[in-house]
Amino acid sequence: MTNKYGLPEEELKKIRARDTKCVYCHKAMINPSSGCSKCNWATIEHLNHLSPWDNPDTVAYCCGSCNSSRGKKKLPDWFKTPYCVQKNINEKTVAKPVKKYIRKIEGPL
Repeated sequence: MTNKYGLPEEELKKIRARDTKCVYCHKAMINPSSGCSKCNWATIEHLNHLSPWDNPDTVAYCCGSCNSSRGKKKLPDWFKTPYCVQKNINEKTVAKPVKKYIRKIEGPL
C-alpha cells in the first residue's frame, strides 16, 4: 500500500522510526492525532523541493514549525532565513538524513 506521495507504507515506517526528533531543530515531535499544537506535529518533509516525491532518500520527518517555515524554499536558501539563523539550523546542525541528502543531491553549500 502506498500513500499520496507514492511511498510504500513500509518505507514511511522506517523513516518514522529513524526520525524521532525534527531533522532540523531536533525538538521532540508528536503524532498529529494527539490534539496538540500543529507546530509540534511530526510532518512529512520532502528534502527535494520538486517532484518526484516517492524517493525514500528525499523524505524525512520534521516538526510542523520547520515544515511551515521552509515551505517550498530550497535548503540552502532556507538556511539563510531569520527562522533558521535564530534556531541555528544549517547544513552542519541538521540530522544525518538531511546531511546525506545535501551531500548526495545538493552538493556543497
